[in-house]
Amino acid sequence: MIFMFIKRFMGILLAMTFFAGCMAGQIAQRRGDKAYRANDYETAAQEYSEAATSGNRDAQYHLGAMYIEGQGVPKDLVKGADLLRQAAEQGQNDAQLMYGLLNIYGDGVPVDPEEGVRWLTTAANGGNDIAMYYLGTLYAMGLGVEKNILTALQWMEKAKDSGFPVKEELLTESGLSALYTE
Repeated sequence: MIFMFIKRFMGILLAMTFFAGCMAGQIAQRRGDKAYRANDYETAAQEYSEAATSGNRDAQYHLGAMYIEGQGVPKDLVKGADLLRQAAEQGQNDAQLMYGLLNIYGDGVPVDPEEGVRWLTTAANGGNDIAMYYLGTLYAMGLGVEKNILTALQWMEKAKDSGFPVKEELLTESGLSALYTE
């Protein structure tokens, strides 16, 4: 009887500790957002760091972007890329876009266009219009994927339909082919 009580008590205590940690991370992330909007980047970085340590994906994204830009922290592409990867793996859409681009260009990670396309596709399938545009460009160029003008055109149309300002010449097969010839 006492064993069951202790077991149940420990389970409740563990759950409360977990939720308290999540709440603390969320609060720190909101404080980071507030500091960032006030252009207090050093405070934002401190708050995001606290929240990122607890696994907050939005804080990981913001802090990663700050390391990439050297905003409130020393510029560190490797550290920024790692934080963006962590956030991307948790489904943070903007982090998926940025981490994909880092892989395309080799900033903070080795150049890996196929990995970049994988992350951009994930972001685009999550509704990210910028990722849709980049995928259209990559398919038109044949970078990280087999060159396919029709698939490129589909991604460009999706990007435009989602609000991205795609130039008209990129919305035709002949226009894309003319810009991205071998």
